[in-house]
Amino acid sequence: MAPYRVLIAYGSSSESTQGIAEEIAAALREDGFDTELRPAAEIVSVGPYDAVVLGGELRGGRWHREARRFARRHAAQLRSRAVWFFSNGPGSADASASGGADAPPVRGAIRAMDRAGARGHLTIGGRTGRLPRVPFTRSTAPGDFSADHREVSRVRDWAHHIANEVSDS
Repeated sequence: MAPYRVLIAYGSSSESTQGIAEEIAAALREDGFDTELRPAAEIVSVGPYDAVVLGGELRGGRWHREARRFARRHAAQLRSRAVWFFSNGPGSADASASGGADAPPVRGAIRAMDRAGARGHLTIGGRTGRLPRVPFTRSTAPGDFSADHREVSRVRDWAHHIANEVSDS
């Protein structure tokens, strides 16, 4: 049997959200999935994929426009697939400070999740309080990230959780 095909799409104007998407793709590849990583604006159809992970940058409490458009444009196809969303950026709560609990998605992401029938959501980044926000970007060395290692671990654990759910369905 051919491996499951998973699309990881993202809407962002920064490298940080792309870095998270790259880490999700790498973790899913480790689990034997065939993954494709692309900006949400470039996707014409989700037809060839068994599952979709859609990420969006947060700016001013709003989910990235291209992520919202992607969810709206492909809603019918997304409802017939396994779908997960993630959010990244300023305005998201520090999930690490709350004992690892995930911050809730913003209103635009919630509407998109409802439209797409998403199974779950993860919020990354946007530390509050005294801890400085560390950008989640890939450095020039493969596998070397400038992000907080706890955040990288949360992303990878979440991606492995997705792999388990897709494999079990």
